Amino acid sequence: MVDATEEFFRSLGQRRQRGLTALHEGTVRFDIAGDGSVDHWLVSIARGEVTAARQATGGDAVVRADRAVFDRIAQGEAYFLTTVLRGEAEVEGSPRLFATVRRLFPSPPGSRPERHRGDDDG
Repeated sequence: MVDATEEFFRSLGQRRQRGLTALHEGTVRFDIAGDGSVDHWLVSIARGEVTAARQATGGDAVVRADRAVFDRIAQGEAYFLTTVLRGEAEVEGSPRLFATVRRLFPSPPGSRPERHRGDDDG
């Protein structure tokens, strides 16, 4: 059975990432700890394309998190930035890339106000 974290990384290359430009290019390694081991994923962003592969080395930036925390992020149950600010996840490297990486995660339910017909008087 595939967990939320693995599904997230496997689906990155299949989802269209809107608005990523040359400004957002680089690599981020995710070190996800759980069950006495660490899974490593290297996410590469180039020309708006995003790919992910299991790789234990490299990265212009590194994210470290416990699997339970990362599962919540991958499922849209927690914000990436909030987990970092709470010390539930650690980041190292390019701040520019972290701003880009957070765009790859789903937003938690109810995090954006819903628009209703008639809300804009356009």
